[in-house]
Amino acid sequence: MTFLPGGTIDTSPSSLRTFAILVMGLVWVYIFFHSKPVRDYNAGRLTGEWTTQVKKPVHPEMQGVKPGEELMGVTFNEPKTECSLEEYKDLQARIEILRAELGGEEEDEDDDDDGGDIVALRR
Repeated sequence: MTFLPGGTIDTSPSSLRTFAILVMGLVWVYIFFHSKPVRDYNAGRLTGEWTTQVKKPVHPEMQGVKPGEELMGVTFNEPKTECSLEEYKDLQARIEILRAELGGEEEDEDDDDDGGDIVALRR
């Protein structure tokens, strides 16, 4: 954009394009220096421990927590779905010990009626 003799402004497309690029650059610089820092909301969540700030207590267990307080959270790993043969044998041994302590007798699954009589009607 250039000023021509006599106080007129050159409005050719190339001059307007140059002016628009200049204005956009100034706007981007303004936005860059006046923007808020971005918070990494996933920081620590991959390791299992993370913190967060309370905005408003919405759960009954959070009645004593004031907005702005920082809380720590923990993410536990998935439970194991398989075990080794040694772990299985150890578990079976513990089960046998507990059965012996509790009485040791296995109840017969066929004796579910608790001694009551069953009446069968045929019509």
